Amino acid sequence: MASEEEVAERAGGTQEFVDHFLHTDRNDAGKYPSGIALLREAAINYRKSPMVLPWLNERTQRMAYYVIPRRREHLSSVRDLLVAFVGPSFAKYGYDTPAALDRPHETAILERYGAGSTFVVQATTDTVERKRLRTALERMVKMVERSPARSWSPPKPLGRLLADFEAALLSGAPQTAKALLQQLDRQGGLSPTNVKHLEIRLLTAQGRANEVLALRGLREVLLQDPPVPVKDMVLSALYTAYVEPALAEGDLFCAVDALQAPDSQFSLLADGDLLALSEQAVTVLLVGMHGRGDGAELARSIALLDAEGRGDIVPEALASYRHQSVHADTVTAELAELESVVTTEPEPEETTGELPLNTWADIVKAVAQGDKTAFELCRGMDVRRSDISIQLEAVSDTEMADVFADLTDPEYEAVWQYALGPFLQEITRSETFYPQALTTVMRSIVNQRCDPANLAVLDLLLELFLRTAPNTQEYTEFLEQMSIGFDQWVAPETAGQALDFVDRLAAFASPAPEVRSQTAQMLLAPLRAHARRLDEAYLCTAHSLSDELGLSLEWPERTSSESADDKPIVGAAQILIYGLDEGVLQRVQKRIIQRFPQVEVVLSAEKVASRRLKEAARNSDFSLMITQCAAHAATHCIGQYAKKVVYPRGAGSASVTHAAISALDDLAIRQQNLSSRRRR
Repeated sequence: MASEEEVAERAGGTQEFVDHFLHTDRNDAGKYPSGIALLREAAINYRKSPMVLPWLNERTQRMAYYVIPRRREHLSSVRDLLVAFVGPSFAKYGYDTPAALDRPHETAILERYGAGSTFVVQATTDTVERKRLRTALERMVKMVERSPARSWSPPKPLGRLLADFEAALLSGAPQTAKALLQQLDRQGGLSPTNVKHLEIRLLTAQGRANEVLALRGLREVLLQDPPVPVKDMVLSALYTAYVEPALAEGDLFCAVDALQAPDSQFSLLADGDLLALSEQAVTVLLVGMHGRGDGAELARSIALLDAEGRGDIVPEALASYRHQSVHADTVTAELAELESVVTTEPEPEETTGELPLNTWADIVKAVAQGDKTAFELCRGMDVRRSDISIQLEAVSDTEMADVFADLTDPEYEAVWQYALGPFLQEITRSETFYPQALTTVMRSIVNQRCDPANLAVLDLLLELFLRTAPNTQEYTEFLEQMSIGFDQWVAPETAGQALDFVDRLAAFASPAPEVRSQTAQMLLAPLRAHARRLDEAYLCTAHSLSDELGLSLEWPERTSSESADDKPIVGAAQILIYGLDEGVLQRVQKRIIQRFPQVEVVLSAEKVASRRLKEAARNSDFSLMITQCAAHAATHCIGQYAKKVVYPRGAGSASVTHAAISALDDLAIRQQNLSSRRRR
């Protein structure tokens, strides 16, 4: 419990910060003390409700409210409050995603609370709507402050939270994964080290290599001999940040110097099983061997890679070590030793006895029974992401469906957490189709509460199912089962997920057009009933999809009284959109170009850090990254070279288009503000 002196000291610091932000030199809202009095007093004196600080620029008529949680772990809860009290009804945007805080007047917030800490709720230019927004925010802070103390979110079992975290990463919903990580940290049950492991996973999925290397406590994590996937992610981050740029310039010495720097942490990762690591991680280890002057070990390692058919990943600068003689018996012995190495980490209790792992049915059943070897196999698939399918024996769709259908609840949780991701990834890169198995998995999700993680997985399952070119019976059964829970979650707040589903239906040929139309109608009807609450980007997408599917739904042209003249015009710009689903990329490109003819949209579905991908990221005003089943090498490349990276809330074209339009609007505002400052 903090002392009275500590409380008074914090309150004094808060008042100084609030008054600094509201000062009339940088914020015209400070000129109207009576209008901001309630929010100012609440920001200084309240303890439970988030701070809400108004900002006004009278010259441009721009107004916004900066909503700052009192504690970092309340970020997702404050987002839920804003959706409930403000939502699309009273605000243009900014109520559901933390802002970048890259404008001059936002510096004080960035320094005090850090990046990703604040929601910037944008107001319209209409005076009446501004008053309604302010009233809604005042009502929010008063009600939260007066409410009894309670947990910000209902508790979930630890295993389910972990499973949902993995599902969100797999399905391309990084914001959902981040919220789940915060809940895991807050709820307890995991050691601080294991929480760091999950944070590294999230940062890696987003291609944020520099943030992985700058993570607080990383050295302590590495000192505890983390699991192979964590080591691989850190080594891959070293590759992106230091090794790859140097090797691209032909400067092997620079790469060695970077790894030998005290802050690189490479010394804690110098030993590892080469055959269990990704290409990027292996390259870092080989360069490290060269830097230590361990030519014999380097030659043996290259011989091992050659023997395993992975010799193409050896950098050209180290190819000369192939000419050094290595005895064949030594290579064979090394291979046998490496195959016997197992890296352990906390996991479900394993069973005794060995289970066959020849098919996907074997793997799923083994994971369900807690088999340790099956866990390791699934982790290895996640580390070595590539286009190469896992060499397993064929299994029928019916058998796979039966395996999933026979799982008990505890077994299902284990499979969801460990095996479902690798299984779905394998489907995305192979020619094997499992429509019945996908239907069975979908049915198990629909029968549960449709939270953001489940909705993200449903979207991925729908895409994979439609790729199988199902017959009329399969198609009808899948859509009928999926539509059971629509009335439980389709609403303006989940417009992105609902429109993603409709877009999937529109993008693939249908063996039963009437079933497709009926399902799309069920998704769009609740949105049509509340069309005035949809923002302009979602409204345009809904209108376009209705026309494409021939649905008799009429949509209003605009949702805000703000006229087009009040909005900055999006001019010439270049953006990069990255993802592995080329169909989604092309649909997004078409919509963006139709709406903004001066915007050049560059698409990429590459899985490696190619020169073209680097140039596209470097030359674009921002890069939009779809993380669903993405390749770490490509995402790290974009994160390293892009000016700014934007992450959509989902992997469907509706969510991606919405994220792109919002980012283009922000770009237009920044360009307008920059132009105004230059004219002064």
